[in-house]
Parts: sequence; structure tokens; C-alpha cells
Amino acid sequence: MVKYVIIALLFTLASNPVAAARLSATLDKQAVVFGEPIQLRVVGNIDLGPLDLAPLNNDFEVFSSAVSGGMQNGKVQSVLDATLYPLRAGKLTLPALTLGNARSQPLTLEVQPAKVSLRAWVSPETPMAREPATLHLEIHDEGDLTWNAPTQLDAPNIHLRAQTETTREVQQDGVAVRLREYRWTLLALKSGSQSVTFPILDTYKFGQRLRYPVTAVTFRALPAPAYLPIYLPIGRPAVRAEPLPKTIFLGRPASRVLDIDAPGLSAEGALKSLQFDPPRGMRLYTPSVTPIKIEGQDGLRVTLSFVAEETDVSAFPEIKLPYFDPKTQRIESLTIPAARLTVRDPLREKIFAAGFILAAVLCLSWLGVKAWPWLKRLRAKRAWLARLDAASDAAALYRALTRDAPWRAKTLRQSARKLSAATQLIHSLEQLRFGVDAPEISFAELKNAWREAGMQAPISAF
Repeated sequence: MVKYVIIALLFTLASNPVAAARLSATLDKQAVVFGEPIQLRVVGNIDLGPLDLAPLNNDFEVFSSAVSGGMQNGKVQSVLDATLYPLRAGKLTLPALTLGNARSQPLTLEVQPAKVSLRAWVSPETPMAREPATLHLEIHDEGDLTWNAPTQLDAPNIHLRAQTETTREVQQDGVAVRLREYRWTLLALKSGSQSVTFPILDTYKFGQRLRYPVTAVTFRALPAPAYLPIYLPIGRPAVRAEPLPKTIFLGRPASRVLDIDAPGLSAEGALKSLQFDPPRGMRLYTPSVTPIKIEGQDGLRVTLSFVAEETDVSAFPEIKLPYFDPKTQRIESLTIPAARLTVRDPLREKIFAAGFILAAVLCLSWLGVKAWPWLKRLRAKRAWLARLDAASDAAALYRALTRDAPWRAKTLRQSARKLSAATQLIHSLEQLRFGVDAPEISFAELKNAWREAGMQAPISAF
């Protein structure tokens, strides 16, 4: 009797839906181009929420998955839909998925190569710790893809700084393709084996999302020499010095500004590294360092404030920034040349200007004092010549030459001697005045002759 009960129980368990759990897996495509998604559907008569998809991770990226369920013909049916992206081209196998006693069948997929190539590397191949290097990522495609810039790179013990993205057309095997270049300034913070892992890159073609994995980059960072100070930059930095005003004022603060692009150089390191020797007569304050962006990259701005205390300061001194050159394995120096300048003293210039104005006023006053008698004589000469011109007869001309003359001559001969006039002019005027003999010249000619003599007479005669 017990034997029959046990057999009945076993038969009941065998006919129970839970004991007969089933999984069925299908793909929406049997072949795809590398980068395109495929849809995996798993159907089971049990809850597929706990189904482990980890076995797929070797050859596929499980981009998304969702489980739905319901009753069909009075039985429980659960459906898992997952979007997968192949991680490589070739013939791939989706392994069997297991949940409890249920197991799906393996599936095969043909992944055809895409007309897309991705390559990443570091230059130089073996940088030194704290030496700026460059991480490269090149993408070749036919120009019909829209890429999302890679972000969130996984790089332990490495400092990365993105540079500007570039795109250009190149020839590849005789065919024009588009080359997209991404670069990062790479700084290994410690020596030894290092790696940079890229996320799977997103791109779009006619609205469809495509995804391409990038091979991780591994390299070895060489140790820096033990004798190097920790703040000393490794590799030649780039420094841009803003123009210094050629003219500054005595006692007024001025500044020289340096923009330094040296990955790994801290503000404290910049203050310790900069070397300069201020000349006599110049007082320098403690430099200030602030972080800035140089062409979109992190940099430092060093402000060197100073005051000129003497006017004979002719230049701001040259500045040296030491660094370690990995090629020569020596400490070199980047030199910023001295900047010429002129120091002006406003107080001294005002004193000089006031002195010049005073000297000019005194000079003009002296000239005025000296020129006043001469101006009076000139005015007297012009007034006398006007009286000569106004003379209408010999008597009026005689009065203008004697009594009305500036020298008040009593006789015509005195005026003639004053004017250095010829004796003939005296005789001719006497003839016209008294009418003794007919004169050799007319009155008009005689007046002009006397006037010409007056014109040629020196100012001192008046």
C-alpha cells in the first residue's frame, strides 16, 4: 500500500508545471554588422527575473533587459527581452542560460566586420611618471556616423585632460574616409604598469544607435629620478608672457603676468620653481598664482607685482623656469627674456615742466623788455613815413623832414645826415621850396627819393 502512494506522489510531481520548467531563447537576427544591436528573447514558464545573463558578457554587452509576464492558456509565462551588442566580429555563440533546472539552448550569430576602425595608443610608449604624454584615439569611418565624444575613462593613478577634437578627410587604401581624432594629455601619477579603459562608444546612423568597444590601452610608466624635487615639472612647459608696459611710474605698482601650461605643476610648485633676480631699485612682492584655462586646458597664471623705486631701472629681469628633460635626463631651464621698461617720475616731471614754463616766461619777458624800444622806434618810423606820404608840397615835405621828424632837426642838412641822404636831394628840395631855379626832378620823384632814404635808414635813427 505504501509503495502505491509513493508512486502516485512521484507521478503528481512529474506532472506539476514547476517541476517541468522550460526556457526557450531566440534571436531576432542570425547575422548582423559589427556595432549593430540584436534582440534576445527568452521565454519560460517560470519567473525570469532572477535569470543570470552574465554568461553573455564574454562576447556581448547586455545594453538593456526587461522582464514581463502573464497567464497564457491558464499557465504562467514569463518573457525576458534583452538588447545585446557584439563585442567583436566573427562567428559568436550565445551560451545556454540556466535558471534552476531549466536550461535554454545555445545560439549562434554571424557578426560581419564593419567599415569602422578604432585605435588607441599612448605617445611616448613609455613615459616617465609625472611626464606629460598624449593618449590618442582615432576613429575611421565612411562619414555617415555621428559619434558621441568618449567620457568617463577609467584610468587609476592617471590624470587625464581632454584636448580639442579634430575631424578631417584622409585616404585609406585609396578610398577617402573620415578620420576623427580625440586626444588627452596624460599624466601618470606613479610608475609601473598603467592602463586606460574606454567606455563602449556610442554612434548613430540614420537614427539607429550603434556601439563599438575600444581596446584598453596599457603602458609602463618609468620612475622619475629619486633626486628630482616633487614639484619640478617633467617635460618642457609652455609659457606665455604678457607684454609689459614700456613705461611705468615711480612708486606705482606694476605687474608682469605669465601663463604657464605645464601638466602636473601645482601653484606651490610654480612658486618654488620660478627663478629671477630683481635689480637694484626694484621691489618685488610675493607672486600670486591662480588657475586659468589656456585654450580650454588647465593652466596657471603667475602675477609678479613690483614697484620701481628708482628711475634708473631699465628692465624687468629675466625669469627662469627649471624642468627635467626626459630625453637628455638633465634639469634644463626655460628662460623668459628680460623686458625693457622706462621709469617715469611724475613729481620730477612736474617740477621740470614748471621750471621750463617759468624760464619761458622770464625769457619772453626779457625779450619783451628788449623789444619794446625797438617797437616804439619802428612805430615812430612808420608814422614819419606816413607824414612824408601825406606831404602835398615842398613846404610840407620840408616840415616833415625837419620839425616833424622824430629827431627834431633844425635844418634839412641834419635830416640828410640822419638819413644818409645825398646832397642833391637837399638842393632839389630847396629849389622847389623857394622857386629859385627849375629843379631837375619833379616833386613826386623828390618825395619818393626822400622816402626811399627814410626806408633804408636804420631803426636806431628813429
